[in-house]
Amino acid sequence: MNIPLEKYSLFQTTDADEAREIVSKVFCDHTLKPNQSGPIDARHNRARLSSVSVNYMQYGTDINVEPGYLGKFFLFQLPVAGAARISANNKDFLTTVGMSSAINPTEYTKMQWNKDCKKLMVQIQVEAMETRLSRLLMRPIDKPILFDQCITEDNDLARGWWRQVNHLVNDLDNDMDPWRSRNILEDMERNLLTNLLYSFNHNYLDALLTQETQVAPKHIRRAEDYIIEHLRDPISIDELVTVTGVSQRSIFEGFKNFRGTTPMKLVLQLRLEKVRKDLQKFGPDRTVTEIALKWGFSQLGRFAVSYKKVYGESPSETLKK
Repeated sequence: MNIPLEKYSLFQTTDADEAREIVSKVFCDHTLKPNQSGPIDARHNRARLSSVSVNYMQYGTDINVEPGYLGKFFLFQLPVAGAARISANNKDFLTTVGMSSAINPTEYTKMQWNKDCKKLMVQIQVEAMETRLSRLLMRPIDKPILFDQCITEDNDLARGWWRQVNHLVNDLDNDMDPWRSRNILEDMERNLLTNLLYSFNHNYLDALLTQETQVAPKHIRRAEDYIIEHLRDPISIDELVTVTGVSQRSIFEGFKNFRGTTPMKLVLQLRLEKVRKDLQKFGPDRTVTEIALKWGFSQLGRFAVSYKKVYGESPSETLKK
């Protein structure tokens, strides 16, 4: 078979210690132990976009790889030959050709690659993944993203995402140059992450799908209308109870089931949208503080943190643009 990303060779070596040292620099520190003594046939090709890198790896021998906690990135793996056994967060499973895996940064991981195992791997920085998800939900996320580790062959959406990765690899192998433009890189990564978040199972998938497909009952729509009309004013759950005529519990359950969020998170989302539009509209004619206060943000430090989580840049950076 043609070796993917051959023009982007990071290393090729017969020495396990050398392979471990180089891989540690681009992924994370880990242990690497061949099952038998002697030379290996390790190769790592790697093309880094911005917050995403696509990789091809092989070791050419039965080998144990123990990265522990990835920490700052997610790792999605697809064997194109051979097999690997993975243990992640005490869940043990075998991946073979066509059966991919997702390694979360907060779960302790170790792997056993057989000598024929060759993998495509996509490394995604945590901050980029969280920023994209926050933008899709239009609110900051409040807990880590956790993907199902084992992606079975019958997951057509996941297979479609890997086809997208393969198209990217083929384009890179055929001299595509995405680095010539920051906009091209951003669009490429945005499309990869969006498709990934809608294709793989994870703990925010229901929230993504719910906000697109379900029509909320009348009391939820009435609460939303009130929030929109009074966005600059202090808004409390008691006011929403009065406006809708239902209990707090009904309001919270309705927002959870039909919007995948809470009333106050919706308020935050809508206020952030208004702030961003004003920052883009007025530019240096207004200050971040003026605009934030206008839309009901009194705790400016917390506002700035929430804004960056959703939009991937600080309010002042948006203002300068």
